[in-house]
Amino acid sequence: MNLLVIFYQFLIVALVAPFAAGLVKFFKARLQGRRGASPFLPYFTILTLLKKQMVISESTSWVFRISPFIVFGTSLFMALVLPLMTANLALVTFSNFIIVAGILILGAIFLVFGGLESASAFGGMGASREMTITALIEPTVLLIFGTLALNSGSTEISNMVLHLDFLKNPFIIPTILALALVALAENARYPVDNPATHLELTMVHEAMVLEYSGPYLALLEYASFLKLTFFSLLVANFIWPIGLITGSITNNFALSLVIAPLILLAKIIVMMFLLALLESTIVKMRFYRIQEYATVAFFLALGGIILTLVNITIL
Repeated sequence: MNLLVIFYQFLIVALVAPFAAGLVKFFKARLQGRRGASPFLPYFTILTLLKKQMVISESTSWVFRISPFIVFGTSLFMALVLPLMTANLALVTFSNFIIVAGILILGAIFLVFGGLESASAFGGMGASREMTITALIEPTVLLIFGTLALNSGSTEISNMVLHLDFLKNPFIIPTILALALVALAENARYPVDNPATHLELTMVHEAMVLEYSGPYLALLEYASFLKLTFFSLLVANFIWPIGLITGSITNNFALSLVIAPLILLAKIIVMMFLLALLESTIVKMRFYRIQEYATVAFFLALGGIILTLVNITIL
């Protein structure tokens, strides 16, 4: 039963992910006084890309061809094990934050390999920038989840979400803020990157996937949709873990299977609106100022773990 519920989460997240990406563009257009495209447009974009023919450079090797599958697979793994709609079920061990951080790095590395394999100037530039950002952000990721592990008494993210009370533990506010900053960087959003640009001066993520086309590009685009979705839901669940399905089967279990996707959809709408509002009010930072952004995230995470240690010492 637990495995079926986990697959249920996986299916719901996979279906909602393109809608989440479309919502950001829809809300940004409305906030900027434009009508904007339908939030369902990403579904048609993926279907169109799947029908198109691929154009692959002769300079590439098998690494270029396998990279989209690795990147897509890591995103699917996250949608399966993270507490997005369910928590503390059969695959809880795989939500250990060390495993999650390792899988995230694996996807980032193969995305960089794909950019380098094309032997284009854009791909190499984007790969270099991506590795720089990753090197600046990943220590903060470990510090954030280390802090949450100290507060919850568990290294599994599923247990962290269930046992952390945001209102009763206000000293984890800096940690949650740091997680939100990391989520923006990991998803190539403002102010770190502009996901809508194709200008060489500002491209990071788009430069690495510029040489991909057809089904390969569809996999990479869908992977980015999934990544945006699970990071948004993770931040939302740490703030307010309502509507999560746990392992206990009660009389209301069938009802929870209906209500949980609705709550997940509500969280997605709220988070995508906040993201659109943020991106409509700030500008992209110059690349050489990214270290300042990463420093802010790091010191927020550091402040969170210091407050946690002080609280543990006092108690």
